[in-house]
Amino acid sequence: MKVLHHAAWLLAAMILQTMIFNYINIFGTHADLFLVAVIAIALLCGKIQGMLCGMVFGLICDFLIGRLVGTNMLSFAIIGYICGAIGGRYYSAPPFYVFMGIGAAATAAAEIVYLIPYTAGLEIHVPLWYALKNIFIEAVMNGILTVPALWCIRRTIKLFGIQNINTFR
Repeated sequence: MKVLHHAAWLLAAMILQTMIFNYINIFGTHADLFLVAVIAIALLCGKIQGMLCGMVFGLICDFLIGRLVGTNMLSFAIIGYICGAIGGRYYSAPPFYVFMGIGAAATAAAEIVYLIPYTAGLEIHVPLWYALKNIFIEAVMNGILTVPALWCIRRTIKLFGIQNINTFR
């Protein structure tokens, strides 16, 4: 049932990203719903599910973008594992700004991991201020979107009738 749940979120992220969020630009940057979904699933379901969802969501995102296949898969898997490890340390629900901070920090880390092979392998020189501006704006947008994504994923977990969310079965 969890695989079906995560696949439904992959489909929802794919539809919303390609049809809506790619056209909402703030200073030339848009939110990444694939990463937001990975962060939310990892925070709620643990590090193993976060890592596996990060790999699958990142690979699909790489195929949709069409360049450097595997970089988003690697960065999303790392972010999914780390966010799952952080989320497993909370015994009760922390305040919403903690989740926003985790989402923003995870987005910044994923963008930095993605930027390293992109600039090194293709010999493209990106001005540092431009890269930092884009990373900061996307981190803020994804941090804000993490809170409603967590709420929606919690609701769909209850809707699917999933009791033990930390195991993969």
